[in-house]
Amino acid sequence: MRKKRTTRPWVRGLRLGAAALVAALALWLAWLVGDPAAALDNLRELAGSAQVALALLSAELDLEEDPGILSGWDRLVLAQSSLLGSGLPAPEPSASQPPPVQSQDLAELDPAGEDEDADPPASTTAPEGIIPKTMVAGSSAKYVTAEGVSIYNHTDYTLDIPALLANAPQLSAAGEGPKVLIYHSHATESYTMDGTDLYEPSGDHRTLDTNYNMVRVGEEMKAVFEAAGIGVVHDTTLYDYPSYNDAYVRSVEGVAENLKKYPSLVLLLDVHRDALVANDGTIYKVVAGTVDNCAQVMMVMGSDATGQVHPNWKVNLALAVSIQAALSGKWSTLARPLVLRPTRFNQHLSTGTILVEVGTHGNTLQEAITAARLYARTVVELMEQEESAG
Repeated sequence: MRKKRTTRPWVRGLRLGAAALVAALALWLAWLVGDPAAALDNLRELAGSAQVALALLSAELDLEEDPGILSGWDRLVLAQSSLLGSGLPAPEPSASQPPPVQSQDLAELDPAGEDEDADPPASTTAPEGIIPKTMVAGSSAKYVTAEGVSIYNHTDYTLDIPALLANAPQLSAAGEGPKVLIYHSHATESYTMDGTDLYEPSGDHRTLDTNYNMVRVGEEMKAVFEAAGIGVVHDTTLYDYPSYNDAYVRSVEGVAENLKKYPSLVLLLDVHRDALVANDGTIYKVVAGTVDNCAQVMMVMGSDATGQVHPNWKVNLALAVSIQAALSGKWSTLARPLVLRPTRFNQHLSTGTILVEVGTHGNTLQEAITAARLYARTVVELMEQEESAG
């Protein structure tokens, strides 16, 4: 509650007299120059600008004798006027709020806005408020579950998971030439900065720095494949830069060129990350409950449900289902339910084409790297099984 102030009657009378005197002076100036604006300027010069107005108003508001001692409410009232607000003394900075940067501080910075003498922060901590969540199949009729595999079906097609598993294509690493193509239709997608994983953003959770965007995740997957002796082509083109909307138009051309150049390719992975934000703005990160410091992965498969030509969608879906079954058998909740959508995501170019989302923008890069390497390791084991069986 605001404490009521009391002022001696004779002090209040003097203030009101001063107010009347200044008001009379203002009227005289307006009559003398015939210009109210000029009169106001002259009045400011004579009366000490906003400080006089502040003193006059203090008589009506019954403020303290010292205009520097103002409550938050008094400041709020006076600040509604540019004239009165300009006369307010600056508030003392609180311990929780640093003082604003002054012009002399800005002069010490270089043209890029960085302090030449200051070292950049060596690490950071992911902000609080990001909610970890392990995504599993829900109760909606859109979920189809069998043999440890769950598919969230956005189409009207009826799915038979056992039949898909029985007809899954084989992935063999035998023969000459690279077997895996890793590319990124949305290469600039990135994660929540944490630890020493700091980057210069190019947008909301996006960066052109390939050490911290999806290219880095692709490099980690490539290392797993190559350690097993499987040749990899990693297309590091930033297909979503500078035009995000044209990303798939550009990436389809890149995939076509790589297929022509490397006919030995049997697996094409378009590696992204997801984004999960609730209606209230809460950010979620997906975590594999059975693996420490690990995001979840999610395969997103296209179809011909929109009428687009896509002769390979059932073959590609069957391959993804076989990988999903292997992931579920080895790492339990590492994989989120597989998603089937009406659009084709450029997967019509070849069999063996999969879009895989590694974590969300709420995850850290290290969580995504753990998930990406486990995903790649599982695919390697499938390829090795096919090779030994052959």
